[in-house]
Amino acid sequence: MARKVPDPAEPVPGAEPTGETPAAPRAETAEPAGPPAYGTAEPAGPPTYSAAEPAGPPAYGTAEQTAPMYGTAEPAPPIYGTVAKDASADRAAVRAFRPRRVTPSVITAVLMTLAGLLLALEVISALLGRPLRLVPYDRLLSWATSTPWNDPRVMAGAGLAGLLGLLLVLLAIIPGRPTLIPVRTGDKDLAIGMQRRGFTRSLAHAAEQVQGIERARVRLRGKAVHVAAESGMRDTRGLADAVREAVTMRITALSPVWKYPVRVYLREK
Repeated sequence: MARKVPDPAEPVPGAEPTGETPAAPRAETAEPAGPPAYGTAEPAGPPTYSAAEPAGPPAYGTAEQTAPMYGTAEPAPPIYGTVAKDASADRAAVRAFRPRRVTPSVITAVLMTLAGLLLALEVISALLGRPLRLVPYDRLLSWATSTPWNDPRVMAGAGLAGLLGLLLVLLAIIPGRPTLIPVRTGDKDLAIGMQRRGFTRSLAHAAEQVQGIERARVRLRGKAVHVAAESGMRDTRGLADAVREAVTMRITALSPVWKYPVRVYLREK
């Protein structure tokens, strides 16, 4: 059975008329659907880096001046071997590393101290009336007064004393084996020394860098460099000259004050 839906414009049965016409139903308006989407006429946020504003500092290679790199016109720092020779600076370096002759000086000082102490004891004990007589000086005095100057024993004793004195003078004048090798600096107020072991190892390493050299040994004899090199090659022609040139170049790079001639002894295995 179909049911009739009442019309809002028709009067309801049993209801009193009010004289007012019923209002028409309102159509629902569409609510705005949030902020406008991107791509509309409104601006879509701040400009990106593709705009005309600069995108950070300029990269290397642009018109801006970049930092200097190795191989440019910047001057390279000086290396060893380019120091100008200065005679006064070389003498100052040699004096700074001159050996002090510690061992002969200590021995001489000890002997002189013992002799002075013995003499002081003898004199003091004799003044007190109780001479110690540690040294038989009575017999020595009688022997000295009864022996002529041309006696062989007197001449031998005088010669021995003169030789000892001359030896002490030579030890004071002639420099001994230096513990450090002075390096040229060009400044008399700056002294640099290099150990002998480090110097010889550096020269041996330079000799071993020559192709065909398996082992090298370097010794300093006086102011000359002796290189003993071993090679396993059958044909060693020109190898000794190559070793001499390599060692000489290393000496020039280290720039010692003294000149060291190089002597090479090549041995085949």
